[in-house]
Amino acid sequence: MTKEIRIERFAYSDRFRSEMRSLPPDLVRATKEALALLQRNPRAKSLRLHPMSGLAKPTVWKIDVFANHAWQVTFELNGTTAELKRIGTHKSIDRDPR
Repeated sequence: MTKEIRIERFAYSDRFRSEMRSLPPDLVRATKEALALLQRNPRAKSLRLHPMSGLAKPTVWKIDVFANHAWQVTFELNGTTAELKRIGTHKSIDRDPR
């Protein structure tokens, strides 16, 4: 990780809210658990927190919801607020992270 991250709160983009509403309950639950872990311990290895490269500022960060990397959440940091942008499959996130 390139810098120390501290997250005190989350802000939710309209797109993130819409994507969450379309997910099955088990995936919603797993996503909430991953976000709670992100807030408690951003360095947790299971999250694989890292900045995405090749994108215009601000930096887009990405975490894994599951160990198999199938689903991911992206966010931008504004101070200690994580502005959640997307939840989607690895492929969809790589194509359109915001």
